[in-house]
Amino acid sequence: MAIDTTLPETQATAPDNAVRSAALVSEGEFARRVTIAALVVGAIVVLFAVLYAMLDVLLLGFAAALIAVVLRSIADGLEKHTPLSPGFALLVAGVLVFGALGVAIWLFQAQVAAQLATAAQTATGALEALGQKVGAPDLANQISGRAKEILSGQSFIGKVTTYGVSALGAVTDLVLVIFGGVYLALDPKVYRRGVVMLFPAQAREHVDETMGVAGRALRLWLLGQLLAMVVTGALTWGALAMIGLPSAAALGLIAGLLEFIPLVGPFAGAVPALLVASGMGLPAVLWTAAAFIAIQQVESNLIQPVVTRRSVAIPPALLLFAVIAFGALFGALGVLLAAPLAVVAFVAVKKLYVRETLGEATPVPGEKGAEHGSGAAPRDVA
Repeated sequence: MAIDTTLPETQATAPDNAVRSAALVSEGEFARRVTIAALVVGAIVVLFAVLYAMLDVLLLGFAAALIAVVLRSIADGLEKHTPLSPGFALLVAGVLVFGALGVAIWLFQAQVAAQLATAAQTATGALEALGQKVGAPDLANQISGRAKEILSGQSFIGKVTTYGVSALGAVTDLVLVIFGGVYLALDPKVYRRGVVMLFPAQAREHVDETMGVAGRALRLWLLGQLLAMVVTGALTWGALAMIGLPSAAALGLIAGLLEFIPLVGPFAGAVPALLVASGMGLPAVLWTAAAFIAIQQVESNLIQPVVTRRSVAIPPALLLFAVIAFGALFGALGVLLAAPLAVVAFVAVKKLYVRETLGEATPVPGEKGAEHGSGAAPRDVA
């Protein structure tokens, strides 16, 4: 009698099929997860590549935000103390800021044009005197002839073209920054909400608070820097005028503007004045150097303590390395914006990391009461 063995064989192979199916599902799930991980990593790499390519644009955007902070600070003050409407207050703020900038540029151009002529005459006389001493009375003429050869060459034309393109690009960037700052100042809440929406929902409240605190810290820092710039420029103007240097107003303006760059700016501001003084002899150079040393002592020991008491105190080492790092990354614009970028980074690290992540009670620059040394986290954030 024949026996059917099909059923036992099917029953025997069923567990093997289940194992194979589970293995196939497991392999499919693993492949899916690997694909998702690869896509996420690729997206992150692309994002960082795009951000790296847009570093200059992001820096210009920060410069526009800085201008917006200046305009809104002045406009808010006008709204608070005058019956001006918000729109008209912002218009007056723009006229004041850009009008002052235009006057400074005009004064600088007028003074520098006269000073260049004086410097050229002084340099020619110095070369003639040097030629007489070394036995080459036509040294000035030889250098002048060589300069004409260089100026008439194709290399000079190429350099002029390169510098012209760079200058045109700088002017274009300046115009974009100005218009961007005006648009940001018109309705900053719209752009602030847009930035906050880029973060996960659970982090948006902290990001929004941090942006508000950073904005107030920038206002305080800019106010302190403006006071230091005005005092430094005025003292430099007066001191150089007493010494008898030509174009003392322009040199004072240069020193005041360069005071915006912490630590490095005061030294850079002294260079033009020392160069001008070198054409007047050693006594003028010594008096000019002494004047700048005295002004920096006054600024460091009298002005800065008063400013930082009501403003934002950033560790000097942090400012120094910020200037070096951003200067290496972005050039002159990075040096110019290094300090305000350091202020924003300092606020973000203290609030989001030290306080929110580590749970440490620490004062954050820009919060109400922080300038008085309060370490408590205030409920009402400016």
